[in-house]
Amino acid sequence: MNRTKAREYAFVLIFEYKFQPDEIERIVEDFVNEYNPGGQQDYIKNVVLGTAKNIAEIDQKIDEASKDWKVERLSCVSLAVLRLAVYELLFCPDIPNAVSVNEAVGIAKKYEGEEAAPFVNGILGKIGKVQVS
Repeated sequence: MNRTKAREYAFVLIFEYKFQPDEIERIVEDFVNEYNPGGQQDYIKNVVLGTAKNIAEIDQKIDEASKDWKVERLSCVSLAVLRLAVYELLFCPDIPNAVSVNEAVGIAKKYEGEEAAPFVNGILGKIGKVQVS
């Protein structure tokens, strides 16, 4: 499994977190046991559990960058994409900001449509000080 696919799986797990926050550790373990992500296991565990652990700080950054669109008003898909990418921007110095933003924009396009991409790009650009197309 490559990092792009691992990031997509992490997005799905973070999406699930919104609905089952108390079960996230079990959900991640079940995923790892069922899908055997190989060399990406540590990445997936780190970003999903790290996002859950730092959710208040991540959501605050999203709120600050989105002005008129508070976390409570965001679609579940956009919120999960943003949470994953903001975690990477804040807590994963080994991942270039442009990579995190570009991959998040791609996930937003795939799961929510073209119209979500500029919004996700704009928010992440403010947080990560980078814009991609």
